[in-house]
Amino acid sequence: MVERFNGRVASEVLGITVSSHAELEVLLTGYNQAYNRRRQRVLPGLSPLDTVRRRLEHNNRLANPCYTPANSNDLMPKVDAILFYANEVSQPDN
Repeated sequence: MVERFNGRVASEVLGITVSSHAELEVLLTGYNQAYNRRRQRVLPGLSPLDTVRRRLEHNNRLANPCYTPANSNDLMPKVDAILFYANEVSQPDN
């Protein structure tokens, strides 16, 4: 699954022109959140997030108590703005 995820990042994200390292981090975090919510055929129709939640219900010692996920409410408007700008840069009007 890691190789599949990395392949998708390479094909869907790394071809986008961004203006800074910070924008790339925001874009990758947003892509990661979207990917983890997308249902996967290899996980019998569950998303990676659902799969992890089920495993944690059975064994909560697997969780890192220091982890706090990014707030998607604040993140996704930033991702949209970066993608809009990247689209304008990569496909300028003639």
